[in-house]
Amino acid sequence: MSYRWDISDWDLRITFARMGSPADTLTAAARFIVVAITSILMLLLFPIDKAMRLIGRVLLYIPFIFVIAFFMLMILDIIWLPIWGMLVGSSWLWLKYPVARPFLFLPGMILAIAALIYIMLSPDPQKNPKYKLLPQEWPLCWLLWSPSPEYFDEKLGA
Repeated sequence: MSYRWDISDWDLRITFARMGSPADTLTAAARFIVVAITSILMLLLFPIDKAMRLIGRVLLYIPFIFVIAFFMLMILDIIWLPIWGMLVGSSWLWLKYPVARPFLFLPGMILAIAALIYIMLSPDPQKNPKYKLLPQEWPLCWLLWSPSPEYFDEKLGA
């Protein structure tokens, strides 16, 4: 799933995921720590994110470099896929198997922070600005990527 994933209901998905979030202490602590650290990182990396998007945009308009820029974006997507898989997979494990939470606590938070940094430093001019919320919502990433059927029932009913 690329960081260009463009869905129109990010805010609704986040609200629904938070409502269905486990209420245990580890989940609350993990969410608090990840949100705090990623919020600070987003502020610090904001100028770099804008500069990288500008660089990506410029690279796409230089004819000779155009092919190289697309090749670079393809490589960045290939690198992103395992990171995204581990992020969403660890979230799935967190939500499905509560006994795994103590083992996923530190590695999951490190992975979420690394994923955010990767997204922010990516020079892709077409990345979805709200996609940064995916790692920030760890360990609820699975619920954002694959909401339960109740989400769609509630969304259609509203």
